[in-house]
Amino acid sequence: MKNRSSKQTFTEEIKGTASEIIRQVKKLVREGNARRIIIEDKNGKVLFQSQLTVGLAGTAVLTAVAPVVSAISMFALFMNDIKIIVERYPEEEQNDGDEYEVEAEFIEIKDEEEADTAAEEKQQAEKTVGKKGEDSEE
Repeated sequence: MKNRSSKQTFTEEIKGTASEIIRQVKKLVREGNARRIIIEDKNGKVLFQSQLTVGLAGTAVLTAVAPVVSAISMFALFMNDIKIIVERYPEEEQNDGDEYEVEAEFIEIKDEEEADTAAEEKQQAEKTVGKKGEDSEE
């Protein structure tokens, strides 16, 4: 079993307008493979840093991320030369599959009474059609 902290990560720089940066950060958080966000100024000084590892509490992420997104927005709006660095897990390690994944087979179950009723109705309709044809010939 792999330990989450032993996984290799890579970094990605995000540049753009404040709204583009916020949209990209939200997307990364929703994908779940972002590990950490770092905001640096033009000299490389770290202005803000936040961990984004969430584990099984995926639904609580949106609530927990709101302050992070607000802080990023503030820095993006008021600072001209900032750099946002996103530390991520590689894609192939994220798509390992569910730990509880099983194979299943689809089985169609038909109700015998409904099948019998449908067959009787079809036979009755065929008999009725046949009688009309006989009556018109006479």
